[in-house]
Amino acid sequence: MRGLLLSMCAFISFAFSQPICIKEVQNPYGEPYVSYAFRKVVERALLEDGYTIGCYDGSKEVRLRVEALKDMPIAYTPQQRVSAYNLELKVSLSIDEKSRSFHVVVPYTQASGALGDLPRRQAVDEAFKIIYVDMLEFLRR
Repeated sequence: MRGLLLSMCAFISFAFSQPICIKEVQNPYGEPYVSYAFRKVVERALLEDGYTIGCYDGSKEVRLRVEALKDMPIAYTPQQRVSAYNLELKVSLSIDEKSRSFHVVVPYTQASGALGDLPRRQAVDEAFKIIYVDMLEFLRR
C-alpha cells in the first residue's frame, strides 16, 4: 500500500511538472570538464525544483554560459614552481527573461604533476557545490 502511494505521488509530480530545455553550454575556454560539471549541477537543481528536462514545444529554455575561468597562482615551492592556485569561476544562468551570474573563488593545490588535473577538477566540483544553493534559489523565484 505504501509503495502504491509513493508511486502515485511520483506520477502526479511528473505529470504536472513543467518541461525545460537545457541548451548547450557556451564555454569560450575550451574546458570540457567545466561544461560537463556546469550542466550536471544545473540538471540536478532543475530536477530538484520539480522540472522535467526535455526539449519539447512550449518548453522553457535554459541558457548556460561560462563567463570567466582563471587559475591564479598563490603559493610557490622553494624551486620557484607554483604549488597552489585560486580557481576563479564565473557562470551565468538564464531562463526566459531572467538571468543571473554566479561567482566563486576556490583554492586548490597541485602537489605534483603525478596527479594530472584531478586537483583542478576537484576545485571545479567544489566551486559548483558552493554556488549550487544560489542556483537553486534563483530557479525557485
